[in-house]
Amino acid sequence: MSVTIALANQKGGVGKTTSTIEIASILTKLEKKVLAIDLDQQCNLTKNAEADKSLPTIYDLFSDDDPDINAAIQKVPAGYDLIAGSSSMSKADKEFEDIDDAYLLADLIDALSDDYDYILIDNAPARNRLLNMSYIAADYFIMCADSGEDSLDGIDAIVTDMMKYHKPGKRKLADSKIMGVIITRFRQTNIGNTVLDIINEKVENDIPDEIKTEKIPFVMSVRETAAVDEAKMMHQPVQTYKKSSTAAIDYRNIVDEIISRIEE
Repeated sequence: MSVTIALANQKGGVGKTTSTIEIASILTKLEKKVLAIDLDQQCNLTKNAEADKSLPTIYDLFSDDDPDINAAIQKVPAGYDLIAGSSSMSKADKEFEDIDDAYLLADLIDALSDDYDYILIDNAPARNRLLNMSYIAADYFIMCADSGEDSLDGIDAIVTDMMKYHKPGKRKLADSKIMGVIITRFRQTNIGNTVLDIINEKVENDIPDEIKTEKIPFVMSVRETAAVDEAKMMHQPVQTYKKSSTAAIDYRNIVDEIISRIEE
């Protein structure tokens, strides 16, 4: 059975896609079977992974009553499998509004669960129906943040929304837990250290036990380095482009932590 991890924050530009790519790449190098799903209408994961845009997308799978899931799965140059995103996902709130549509992502992942060790979901920077699908489909959430106030608000928003999906009902909505927070583009400055302290306090005091893992959610940082932006321009994971960079090392440490929590 696979483990599904969603990366999220309502704020854009906090490193969700970069983190998805790096985590997927590292897990693949560790000989794990990995699938990444691009749930963002901006399709940055699809672009950066150099995916084939002519194949069926996640939108096609959600829209088709009898989807051919295998036709949508492709292997990208970094070695992991991907289901591409689509700009048509901008219509998701209107097109997937039936009650049962909330389970489209969960049903898709259930169908693929035996084929992978890890399934990663790259969410859009929005509180929308697609994020709600992730609350139901994911086992764990990792929130990405930077030094901006909006990204800190995004952590609070995820906690609030996730709690709503843990309320009992006719059909249990969610079992997802918050595994941790990744602070991207981290700098050892007064502002950087203040943000680190704020997030640690949030994790310890503001996340209800119902949505915490057994171990307190981790808070780990990825140091700012030009290598990340350079790797994006080359459409490569930083693990491939410059594995000796501080960001590459930090992401490997994060994956070690993820694996230790899941596979111990």
